[in-house]
Amino acid sequence: MFTENYAKEEMPVHLYKKIMIARKKFKDKGITKSGYNKFQNFAYYELKDIIPEAIEICLELELATRFTYENNHYTLKVYDLENKEETEFCMPGKNLPNEGNMNSQLQNLGKIQTYIRRYLYMQFLDITENDVVDAETKPKKNLKYPVR
Repeated sequence: MFTENYAKEEMPVHLYKKIMIARKKFKDKGITKSGYNKFQNFAYYELKDIIPEAIEICLELELATRFTYENNHYTLKVYDLENKEETEFCMPGKNLPNEGNMNSQLQNLGKIQTYIRRYLYMQFLDITENDVVDAETKPKKNLKYPVR
């Protein structure tokens, strides 16, 4: 996004500043994770934890969001209504097989959209989770520089 080809007047600097303010406001709210996966024993953010706070912050900062799926990409577009700037957060999508009855297909699509919306809002608001890869409980053997 920040390349030499980006002219200064094209970069949505007002919007980026508002996004940073939104991220700080969300962090300062101290939102807790309401979801819990009992099989893998971890807590996670649900959309109901994120969306109400995001709406409140966006209204305050004159931002709007729009979730779309086009050309095999899910996108959360963020608009600065005051300065008429926009940016987007994207994730690749994939075509789902048409298996099962229509209800099952729609339920699967709904699950996918719920997960992706959550992850896109987490990108937008820079919501962090514990790093699963680095948080392994078993120490790796034969490390050149073991962590103590």
